[in-house]
Amino acid sequence: MKNLLFVFAVTAFGLAISQPGAGATKNQDTTAGNGTFSVELTKTLDSKKLKDGDPVEVKLTGSVTLPDGTNAVRGAKVIGHVTQAKARSKKDSESTLGISFDKVAVSGGQEALISGVVLAATPGPDVETGSRGLADGYSSLGEMAETNTAVSAGQSTPTLSDRSRGVLGIRNLKLTDGVFTSTGKEVRLDSGTRMLLSVSTAK
Repeated sequence: MKNLLFVFAVTAFGLAISQPGAGATKNQDTTAGNGTFSVELTKTLDSKKLKDGDPVEVKLTGSVTLPDGTNAVRGAKVIGHVTQAKARSKKDSESTLGISFDKVAVSGGQEALISGVVLAATPGPDVETGSRGLADGYSSLGEMAETNTAVSAGQSTPTLSDRSRGVLGIRNLKLTDGVFTSTGKEVRLDSGTRMLLSVSTAK
């Protein structure tokens, strides 16, 4: 009987240590997952008024851990810059706005260098989707939810997840490799717009 109990104890111990994260508590404030950060735009961006190199500022919507283990708290600033900005003209059928992110404020008042690219964007939670229209190619929020986008019952705007890609909930706006494009007169991202960033630590 003692031998049987010993075998059972060893087997249970082996199962416990073989499961990733066993016994660990999840930090409910952490929004980072596989190097993706959720951020919110703090100032409206308009491709008609911007030029290459202009600064862009967003803030973290939750505490995150950078790929190198450094911590950044909710509300911390993430600083980037405009990589290209163009309004629609006779020569150009589309307006464009490219954004890249370079650094984030971390614990101790320091800044960590990063390389951040926009993966997805959606209106902020206080913006009514109905007033902005759904993203091109979607007929309902239900259809958007089927493409890796979280939409809660009664919720007017989609919520970004780690799997979200492209522009969700903003009509006539597309996103490819960190560059927004539109057939409208300009690319406009309102203050409060939520974005999902793919982030790696700069070397």
